[in-house]
Amino acid sequence: MKKIHRTEVQLRFSDIDMLMHVNNAKFPTFMELSRIQYFNDIIAPRHNWKETGLIVANYTMDFKIPIYFTDQLYIETEVTAIGTKSMTIIYRFIVEGDSGPILKATGSSVMVCFDYIKHVSAPVPDLWREKVNGFQESNF
Repeated sequence: MKKIHRTEVQLRFSDIDMLMHVNNAKFPTFMELSRIQYFNDIIAPRHNWKETGLIVANYTMDFKIPIYFTDQLYIETEVTAIGTKSMTIIYRFIVEGDSGPILKATGSSVMVCFDYIKHVSAPVPDLWREKVNGFQESNF
């Protein structure tokens, strides 16, 4: 079973461009928002991000349908792979429509664990692996 976490996004007027939809430059920030919420809820709510954290190695976006200011946006976040020093996360940008959820965009990111004290990449902590693998979708 997929283990999906859902984050509600409050759209702001500043997220909207002159074409009256969410500007594409906002999506990496939304990905960050959902990733932080995932970590706070699932992995490490009291983690010291100044010692060990994550850096973005890569991200991609696929835009399908515009998101508008009046839409209620949710981001489904799922860790799909954990390597020695990195994690792959996918994001689904969902809007609730009259006949059910509508997929508006998808994205992914590769996140590398980083030791901010030593300034080097670091192994994914065992606790993080345990939390991701133990996460039950029904919790959220």
